[in-house]
Amino acid sequence: MHVPCCAARMAVSLLLAGTMITPAFAVSGTVNTEGSSLRVRSQADTTGSVLAQLPHGTTVEVLSSVENGWYQIHVDNTTGYVSGDYLLVDAAEAASLPVEAEPTYIQVTVSVLNVRSGPGTDYDKVGTVRSGQVLQAVEENGWYKVDSGYVSAEYVKEVDASAASQAGKGQEIANYALQFVGYPYVYGGSSPKGFDCSGLTSYVYSQFGYSINRTASNQLSNGMSVEKSQLQPGDLVFFRQNGSTKAASHVGVYIGNNQYVHASTPGVGVIISDLNDPYISSGYVGARRIV
Repeated sequence: MHVPCCAARMAVSLLLAGTMITPAFAVSGTVNTEGSSLRVRSQADTTGSVLAQLPHGTTVEVLSSVENGWYQIHVDNTTGYVSGDYLLVDAAEAASLPVEAEPTYIQVTVSVLNVRSGPGTDYDKVGTVRSGQVLQAVEENGWYKVDSGYVSAEYVKEVDASAASQAGKGQEIANYALQFVGYPYVYGGSSPKGFDCSGLTSYVYSQFGYSINRTASNQLSNGMSVEKSQLQPGDLVFFRQNGSTKAASHVGVYIGNNQYVHASTPGVGVIISDLNDPYISSGYVGARRIV
């Protein structure tokens, strides 16, 4: 069935107006994940926050296509983006959809950058982003509109989609590591039954198909070195405790905002700590990026 382009645009307009009306000629798509679920994201890439997860076989309304191979979809009162690799859409119907430009990606180049409610310093500060973070953005007169507000173009640089994809995978790894907060510390442990520091990091990375060395000292040779000012979620951060002769005696997974998750001691288990803590920062020896 051929769907007029103007009809698809009408569906988008009705959605943006706040009233979702599904016409009889709406373009439909079917989730094709062979048993797993498909993540609906706030942006047309893996850096977007996850809005919903759709089971295999779910039927969705397809609103538009994106030049990078993603689709904007609507299902169950949720509107977001999904990868075209996991959505079956009739080719003729897909050709009739409105096309969005491929996303622009920016990377923060200063240690901390304010996010404001509008494109100017007179607008309220609504958050911050840190050095190295990659965001999807739209340029507006010397500012970029991002998911949470606006950032000044003076303190960012445009990067390609591969950098965005890398940052998105790191965020997934960080999010996965966070689920183990509160789990017990077990010396030599490398499973959810209990972790030591490098057991946690090696286990987390193994769930994403990465094989890294088992001890903190040896993990210091995995991946590539990263400056502290360029840390991104998913990076490994390393420390040397007082009196240790090892290159590194402790390791954790950086989660953003100067924080990291790690298996600390038998008394506290897996916790979140701040890199700015004086005791912790004095033993900091470096970071490695695996993805």
